[in-house]
Amino acid sequence: MAMTLRLDDDLDTQVERLAVAQGISKQQLLVRATREYVAREGRIARTVANADRIVAENAGLLDRLGQ
Repeated sequence: MAMTLRLDDDLDTQVERLAVAQGISKQQLLVRATREYVAREGRIARTVANADRIVAENAGLLDRLGQ
C-alpha cells in the first residue's frame, strides 16, 4: 500500500543522515523502524496480558503472601 509521509525539516534531515550512514534509502529506514516499533509494541502488549493473567490465576496465593 502506498502512502505519503510528511516529516518536518528537522526530522527529515535526521532520517536522511541515518539512511546515508546505513547505506539504505529513507524508505527502507522508515519501513525498518516501523516494523521494529510494531514488533516491540506487540511484545509489550503480550507481556502485560501475560502478567494480568498470572496475577488473576494466582490471586489467592498473592493474597496469602501479602498477609
